Amino acid sequence: MGISKRPWWRILVLCVFTIINITAQPIPFNKKLVDSLTYLLPAMKDDTNKISNLILLSQMYIAKGDSNLIMKYANEAHSLAQKINSTVGRISALGQMAYYHATTGNWPQSILEINQAIPLTHEVKTEWSIFLYNLKFINYASKNDLKQARIWALKALQHPDFESGNDLVKWPTYMQLGLSYEWENRLDSAQFYADILKEYLKKYDAVDLEANTYSLLGNIARKRKNYEEALYYYRQGDQSPIGLAWTYDEMNNSDSSIYFAKLALNTAQQKYDPRIILESTQLLARLYSGISPATSNQYLNLYVNTKDTFYNSNKLKQMEEIRINEQQLRFDQIVREKALRSNIIQYSLMGLAMLLLISALFFYRNNQIKKTSNRQLEKAYKELTATHEALKSTQSLLIQSEKMASLGELTAGIAHEIQNPLNFVNNFSEVSKELAEELKEEANKETIDKLLISEIANDIAENQVKINHHGNRASSIVKGMLEHSRTSSGKKELTDINALADEYLRLAYHGLRAKDKDFNAALVTDFDPNLPKIEVIPQDIGRVLLNLINNGFQAIDEQSKRGIEGYKPTLTVTTKLENARVKISVKDNGSGIPEEIKDKIFQPFFTTKPTGMGTGLGLSLAYDIVTKGHSGMLEVESIEGVRTEFVFSLPF
Repeated sequence: MGISKRPWWRILVLCVFTIINITAQPIPFNKKLVDSLTYLLPAMKDDTNKISNLILLSQMYIAKGDSNLIMKYANEAHSLAQKINSTVGRISALGQMAYYHATTGNWPQSILEINQAIPLTHEVKTEWSIFLYNLKFINYASKNDLKQARIWALKALQHPDFESGNDLVKWPTYMQLGLSYEWENRLDSAQFYADILKEYLKKYDAVDLEANTYSLLGNIARKRKNYEEALYYYRQGDQSPIGLAWTYDEMNNSDSSIYFAKLALNTAQQKYDPRIILESTQLLARLYSGISPATSNQYLNLYVNTKDTFYNSNKLKQMEEIRINEQQLRFDQIVREKALRSNIIQYSLMGLAMLLLISALFFYRNNQIKKTSNRQLEKAYKELTATHEALKSTQSLLIQSEKMASLGELTAGIAHEIQNPLNFVNNFSEVSKELAEELKEEANKETIDKLLISEIANDIAENQVKINHHGNRASSIVKGMLEHSRTSSGKKELTDINALADEYLRLAYHGLRAKDKDFNAALVTDFDPNLPKIEVIPQDIGRVLLNLINNGFQAIDEQSKRGIEGYKPTLTVTTKLENARVKISVKDNGSGIPEEIKDKIFQPFFTTKPTGMGTGLGLSLAYDIVTKGHSGMLEVESIEGVRTEFVFSLPF
């Protein structure tokens, strides 16, 4: 039988061979053209035309397998592109180098070059933006996460430049979608994209397009047990021997299977296609196992050697190290930015404190000589007033900065929330598209099944209702996000506190999970169902909730990292109506607050967080919002190492 589940390394190599062909497709070696270009190159002007010719030479030497000349011309093209500041030239050269290193099994180097090319695609308006999404498909396919991989392929399909792009640029995206559905045995969806590729075959004479399309069509037919149809398609493609071998194997025709498996192996060894070498040697080893164990063992050894050469553990480890290094660089940058902001705040406060001290001393001195220097006292008073206004202005800016920081905490959570309805919209749209095709096919039949047409139409209508529902959900999330981003107008309005608390609890949790995948906690809510709506400023109370919930998450995260046996991190949010006041409680079973600093936590700029992790304004701002802005009370109860509970009450 054929391979039903392909290892991730096979998916990766097939994706790379398919996608990189957009720009680095190998072409036949033409000695006359090579000699001519080699002779003319030294006299050529340093421009984009020379870059194109250098890349052309590199591509032709791939057919000869001359690694020195392949990289020589690709590197010269890249150096020239840097010299004349040609972004498109750099992308093309990096793509050529990445393609060569991918086809020779040097995955780490290939990925490094791809990672260099990706940011450049944002600098120019080009179809390379679609190439970026196709590379994302490779990244997720390499982890065997076909669902996420397909999301990026669909993004390429929906890109504004996709429809206006060249068909030969579009076909790798359609091929990705067809292959991903075929790998998951979703054959109807795979057939849809395969049919698009069949139409391209009528318009273009492209060897890679023809070979991959017929191979995909043959795979679909073989999985449907339509063996004659599969044999027909496999005979059309240039890479068909392996497909024929698998098909004859499933038809129990071992002689024909062995013949075509050997043919596939010989062809793959000439072209050095490791994917076909692996599949053909694996099949031959199994077919010969009952005929000639020695021959079977030879093919098995070839399979193992090829796999070790192309996908050895050291290369896979290097790929993982590249990913980890990239994450570390991003993390280090974030740490540096936070430390810089913290230093700026600290130095600003020190400067203001010194300025206040100098002003106070100056004021005292002028007070002593008031009788003899009335004019100097008046001048000092004006300077002190100006200093005081500067301090108030700086404090306002710091408070506004804290508000914006709270808004930033919402971003990751909102992104998570909005992804769910968008996934539903995409999925139901895809299904509706397939149903529409079925409806069209049924309508074109001579004998129309009205009942079936009615059922399909009803399904499409139901899908549209679901699309509309989830679209409205996404719209409401965006509307809510815009509401949160607005500067508070100070106007109170009737608000459902239960809904507000539930929303900020979810957004805070998803926001923290987006930054730290290892974080986890049990969320417990106990909302009073009879709680009336009260007049508050929703944005301000939301900031209070977000700050208290985030502090609770930090406390239980610290506690969980201490490795206490049986510890279950839990955060509880409770609302209730008591003595004509609405009380909201945020309780965690985290590290608690030391008794000696409990009286300081509501003071401005006091923080227990590490340097760069907080401004010290969060609880101070929350206290002012509750007590001054809403005539409420904010209290804290805590047992160090056991729990902490913040309770704020608002008048009804």
